[in-house]
Amino acid sequence: MNIASVTSSAVKSLRAKALLDEVPKTQIAEDLGVTRQTVARRLKANDMMLSDFISTAEAVGADPVDVLAEAIGAEQRVTA
Repeated sequence: MNIASVTSSAVKSLRAKALLDEVPKTQIAEDLGVTRQTVARRLKANDMMLSDFISTAEAVGADPVDVLAEAIGAEQRVTA
């Protein structure tokens, strides 16, 4: 399993969830206690710390376990 691919896919899923649900970066930032620019940087990256991933997922209304499970499943289908 390619961990970099899984993490990139998981972060992209969070970015898509935030966009599709129209969750403003300012709202996510308030929930996390960081700046809007920090949120934008995290969502633009292909990787993020696990604690940041979990808190960001929760802030956009996603279950972090489900997001990771989907990313792992997608990676396994690609490598199968």
